[in-house]
Amino acid sequence: MKARTALLSSLLLIPCSLAAQPTCRQASATAVEHTRAFTIYTVSLPTRPRPLVAKAFVPNAGSPGAAFVFSLSTLVGSDDPSVRVQMMPVATELATQGRPTIVLQRELTWPEVAKSVGHLQAEVLCAEQWLAAHAIVRPDDWAFVGPHEDLPTFEQLLAAGGSSSMTFAWGYPIAGPDDYGNTELVIHDRSLPVARLLVFNQVIEPLPLI
Repeated sequence: MKARTALLSSLLLIPCSLAAQPTCRQASATAVEHTRAFTIYTVSLPTRPRPLVAKAFVPNAGSPGAAFVFSLSTLVGSDDPSVRVQMMPVATELATQGRPTIVLQRELTWPEVAKSVGHLQAEVLCAEQWLAAHAIVRPDDWAFVGPHEDLPTFEQLLAAGGSSSMTFAWGYPIAGPDDYGNTELVIHDRSLPVARLLVFNQVIEPLPLI
């Protein structure tokens, strides 16, 4: 059982990685909501064969914050579709606490693992690149929430020229084939408490990426 994971460089580089495209940093975005604590943007990430939509929560505060990238927006029980865990409330709470967050519009299932798992590393890194360019982030404190198989690789990070904006990272794996423990907790509780993410971060020693 894989309870915890850190961003590793053991996966193979995806050919024609979208992460190498500088257009990720300048992807089209529209502000859709302003609050006292943060601004929400709809971001159109330049992915193939069609753009991938994401929601970005950018704190209004001027101090750097730990950044979060969610590679899913909804987790659905494949045995009971009435079980739907939304990631947007988590992103809202993180942003309220001053933590820049971006959420890919993507539905994943459990215990049946969605076929898209393992095919979005480039898109996840593209989202990271946009957030790094448009929010004040702490480069030594990035978190990736979603299937372990969708974590971007070290090679992709270097290809994207993003090693200055992300020097450490960790992951909270859910909805992947080996992510049983965390995913079962989320499905059972029908929520992903922010406190769980933050405690998880405290017990992980991030790995250096440069």
